[in-house]
Amino acid sequence: MKKLVRITPHTLALVFLLILWGACKKSSSSTNTTERMKFVTQSPWKYDTAGADLDRNGTIDIGDETILPCYRDNTYLFNKDSTGLADEGATKCDGSDSQSFPFTWSFGTTGQSTIKSSSDPRLAEGINIYSVSDTKFVLYKDTTVLGVQIWYILSLKH
Repeated sequence: MKKLVRITPHTLALVFLLILWGACKKSSSSTNTTERMKFVTQSPWKYDTAGADLDRNGTIDIGDETILPCYRDNTYLFNKDSTGLADEGATKCDGSDSQSFPFTWSFGTTGQSTIKSSSDPRLAEGINIYSVSDTKFVLYKDTTVLGVQIWYILSLKH
């Protein structure tokens, strides 16, 4: 029997910020902090794909089909001053939700990216960037499912 996962307000944004917390891997597309800053801050990012990466190589092996369309139009704007703004987009899952909420972020000292949010204490630990280019931003969370270590990947695009 399949178990349904209910996505509550701000869940995708929380997943975006929590998804990739824990593992250590340098960006595969750019290790130059100036170049990475340019890519991350050039324009808002939007959902592309998400799913499980069973062999932790940065490629989704099993897609996540549970993400509702109302989360797929959300955008995430990263500013050069280490602030950001998540926007619900045109389709909100709950009309009473705020249209947008702020977060803070910074690059870590080991070449990793740490993205933190002031909007939720669970987001204080940070997340990881697998790769970033001018068109694609791949994030991951190192996690364990049924005793197997995997990555949950969220891929964003312009």
